[in-house]
Formats: sequence, C-alpha cells, structure tokens
Amino acid sequence: MGTDTLKHPVHVLHLEDDENDRILVQEMIKADGLNCDFLSVQTRSDLESALRNRKFDIIISDYSMPSFNGMSGLMTAREMSPETPFLFFSGTIGEESAVESLRNGAVDYVIKSRPQRLLPAIRRALRNVEEKALLQQTEQKNREQAELLDKATDAILVCDLVNRITYWNGSAERIYGWRAREVIEQDYLKVLFQGNPPAPIREMKASLEEKGEWTGELQQLTRDGKPVVVHCRATVIRNTYGQPKSLLLINTDVTERKQLEEQFLRSQRLESLGVLISGIAHDLNNALAPILIGVDIMRRSPNKEEVLKTIEVSAKRGAEMVKQVLAFARGTDSNKTLIHVESLVREMGKIVNDTFPKNIHGEVKTSGETWPVMGLATPLYQVLLNLCVNARDAMPDGGTLTLQAANVQIDAETAARYPDAKPGNYVYVSVADTGMGISPEQMEKIFRPFYTTKAPGKGTGLGLSTSLNIIKNHGGFLAVNSEVERGTEFKFYLPAVLEPSSRTPAGSALPMGNGEGILVVDDEAIVLVIARTALENYGYRVLTAANGLEAISCLNEKSKSIDLVITDWIMPLMGGSTTATALRRIKPDVKIIAAGESDAETAEMIGQMEIDAFLAKPFTVEKLVKTVQSALKKK
Repeated sequence: MGTDTLKHPVHVLHLEDDENDRILVQEMIKADGLNCDFLSVQTRSDLESALRNRKFDIIISDYSMPSFNGMSGLMTAREMSPETPFLFFSGTIGEESAVESLRNGAVDYVIKSRPQRLLPAIRRALRNVEEKALLQQTEQKNREQAELLDKATDAILVCDLVNRITYWNGSAERIYGWRAREVIEQDYLKVLFQGNPPAPIREMKASLEEKGEWTGELQQLTRDGKPVVVHCRATVIRNTYGQPKSLLLINTDVTERKQLEEQFLRSQRLESLGVLISGIAHDLNNALAPILIGVDIMRRSPNKEEVLKTIEVSAKRGAEMVKQVLAFARGTDSNKTLIHVESLVREMGKIVNDTFPKNIHGEVKTSGETWPVMGLATPLYQVLLNLCVNARDAMPDGGTLTLQAANVQIDAETAARYPDAKPGNYVYVSVADTGMGISPEQMEKIFRPFYTTKAPGKGTGLGLSTSLNIIKNHGGFLAVNSEVERGTEFKFYLPAVLEPSSRTPAGSALPMGNGEGILVVDDEAIVLVIARTALENYGYRVLTAANGLEAISCLNEKSKSIDLVITDWIMPLMGGSTTATALRRIKPDVKIIAAGESDAETAEMIGQMEIDAFLAKPFTVEKLVKTVQSALKKK
C-alpha cells in the first residue's frame, strides 16, 4: 500500500450489530498500525445516510444481522458508492453465499474464526483501490497527451524495432490520408514509401544506430500516391535499462515550402541566364557557322572527310551548350547523387572564357583527384555561377578570375572559426578575383537578402544569400576573404564522401578486362555495334541480343560463359525490368547493368531490384568500361 494511505486516516464504514465484534475489529486494525477513522451503522437507513453524507475508503460488513442483511447492504453500497471496496467479516457466511457475494461485487470475505486474515484483506483492498486510481490517472493523462499530440501540426509516429507503427496522430492522418486504424501494426516503410525506401533511409538507420537520432528531408507518398516532402526528426526511445524500445518520428510537411524554394531558385537561374545570354548566343553562332558553311562546301568539294569532322565537332559543341542551358534553367534534379565538383568547375571555367568580357582571364586549377560529394548538381552549378558573376562585376576594367577545387581536412580548431563547420574531410571550391574588393562595412551585410552594392537593375541582392542557403543544405559552409582594391576570394566547403571509387585518375589508361563474358541487350542496332566494339577493344568477350527474348535464349544456352549483362531499360515488348528478372531466374549471380536515359532512374531501379550499376545514355567508351569494371568487382 502506498505511503499516502498510511499518512492520512482511512475512513472505515463498519456494518455490524455486535458491539464486541465492532471493538474487536477496531482494536485489531489499530494494533496493526493502520490509522483509521471508524463509523459504525446497523440499519439500512443509517447505511444510506452515511453513504450520502461521507466518502469512505472501505466498507466492512457482517453477513447476518437481525435487522439487516449483509447482501442487501452490499447491493445498497454498489448502487450508492460503487468505487468503495466492500469486504465481509462474518461468522455465518457459507461457501455458496461467499461466492455469490464476490459475484455481486464484494472484494473479499473473512471468517470470524480466522481474524488474522482480516488485516491483509483490508490492506489488499485499499492497495487495489490506490492502484486503480493511479491507473485511471495515467489513462487520463495519456488521453490528454494524445489529444495534445492530435492537435500538433506535425505528423507524429511511433514504431517498434521491426518498423511496425504503434502510434499515428491526427496530423499524420491529415498529411498522409490514412486513418490510424488502417496503419497500426503496418510497416511504416511500406506505408510511406510503398516498399521502396529512398537512399536517405540508409543514412537515417546508420545515424540512429550510432547516435540515436537523425534529422533530414524525405520524400514520401500519401494514400493517393501523391508525393509529400517532410522534414523528419527521428529519435530512438529507450527503456529504463537503456535498451532501444521504439522509434519516434516527427515529420513536418515542407512540400509547399520546397515548391516555393524551387520557384525562387528557378527565377534566380533565369536571371543568371539573362546575364550570360549574349555570350551564349555568340558562342552558339560560332558553333553553327561551320555547319552551315560545311554543308555548302560538301556540295562542291570531293574532299569531304575534314569537312565532316568539323561539322561533327561544331554540332557536338552546340548540342552541349543547349543541353547545359536547358538543364540549368529547369533544375530538375531532386535526388542527391555522388558528384565530382571539379567537373562543374571546369564547365564553369569554359563559360567564363566563352561568355565573359575578353578583358577577364579565366583560370581553372584542379587535380582531377578530388573526393566525390553527395549533392545536387544544378544548385551547386548555380552557386558557382552566382560567385563568378559577382567576380566579373567586381572587375569592370578586367582582371583574373581563378577557379579551384581541392581536398582538405578540417580539424576541430579550424572548424571552430567558421559557423556551421564541423571537423572532417571536405572538398573546397574557390572563386577568386583581382577586383575592387569588399570593405569591412560591406562584409557584414553581403549575405543579407536583397543587400547589393550594384546599380539599380543590375542585381537583386539575393545571389549570395541563396548560395549560402544551398551550401548549408549540402552540409557545408562558406568562407570569404577580401582586401579593398586587391580582390576577393569566396571558398565553399562540401563534406566529402570517402568511398572506393572506380574512377581512373586523370591521364591513366582505362582498365582492361580479363576475358569476362558480357551480354549486351538493346533494341538499337547501332548501340549494339558500338558497345560490342568498345568492350572487345578492352579485353572482354561480347554477345549481343536485340530484345529481352533473345537475351533469355542466349543466357539459357551460354550461361557459364556470361558474367555480366548490360540491358537497355526501355525496350518494346519486354522492358529491362522484366528482362532482368527473367535473367536472374536463369542465373541468380549474374551481374546486371541497367542502361537508361536519366540518372534520376537509378535510385528507383536499385530500390526495386538488385541492379549492380546504372549506365546513363548517351555514354562514352570511358564511362562504359569503368561501369563494367565496377559492376564486375561487386560481390
């Protein structure tokens, strides 16, 4: 029994007509040390009056009395005070009557010939009342907390250690469309990702195992299949022994905010394109001129080989410019992938030299060995463009604009000097100019939205604030050094991903094969010819198939001699997904490379099937050979 019962008097209503028995009960209870306040009654009217006027902790009753029956007293007490425990202490109650009394609501019965059982029975009854009251309080508190959680704007989920949903609040119903009763005991990965969890889920699991918490953005699906972007805060809940018990997920719907951000970034990109459009138009005209002239020459000249080569180079140059402009303007990439930033730096260097004023000399310094980073190419490209345009505007009389990318390790002491920086391995990108510099007064304001030192109509003042936000979203940080009249250097740092890479260092030969058998499947004959020729030149044995059915027949006949399959993902009659599934049934350990039109398909395919690698079309010989080598090395 709890301490509260011992500190405060226990109010006892005693229904007994024998004075000696009343005294006996009181003395026994007092001798046991229980602080009690007694009220004795003998008749029905006294019992009813007592129950109307006071609240009692326990009722003790004789079973047989001349003027009143104990069973009638029990019925009266159940009606007027059902929460008060009723206990019989009688010398005449029989076994059948005792059972009937328990059935009608009595908590216990004690025979007067065994008075030593009375005190334990009283204490047990009082303890049960206390525990029931505590349970009711806990249930009430839980109900109140549940009501508060239902009023929260965030979706709040609790899952057990095997991902089964155990709690689903009202906002989760509103955001995702499923009622709690529909998803309780369901796997939350199947509910919110339709069984195809994205790459950040692996990152979340690793962080939960290591740190017990994770924060990040996830794209999920509603009941209607509509995508929704949430900012997720995941926390491991532990029991009193410190062992993991469940997982708490608090998801904030940021879909609308992300859409607004994307609209804003798109307007920024269009503004940047407007700045460069004259240079792009000039460069595109230069690319088109040899094509137009070459066509005319070919009509008249028998020596066509050199003309054809010139036309090919110019056409590729023009196509690449259009591709870059469209990709930058659309900004369609939404899933972070491994990126080698030196390629972005080299592309930006080309834009600087092709489109910036000729009195600005662009230099690019990269080693070709920088670590990859996990990010979105278009926003990072936008950061580079924003910084380069600012550098151009800082050199109205010309100068040197230097782009650089390199690896760097940041220790704790260095990280402490920069907001948002953490110790670790980074890749930094530097944009340095020899322009007018930034004064200390201006330096304090340059990252404020809408702050600009440019003339009206020359800038919105959003370039640097947007760039800083993009870098932070990539887990990085930005530093700036400037000296008036001597120039400015912006450096942004991105966390490196130190994983084994199949990239060959710049300048080295492509890896050779060792006679491995490769089956290439594509409905385009030209692709089969090119892929076969390229792979045979690098030491592979190559078979080809024009469709999925041919591929299945070929693997059936020559299963032992085929180590890897490269299959187009979009083919008539039998697509790549169906083909890959059928091939794996024939030879479960065969390596499969999926070839598709966009890297955006990679995560989805790998999530759905055991695809060993993805090859984006159109591909170069270098990309083809390196992808094959990487897939063959997988265990």
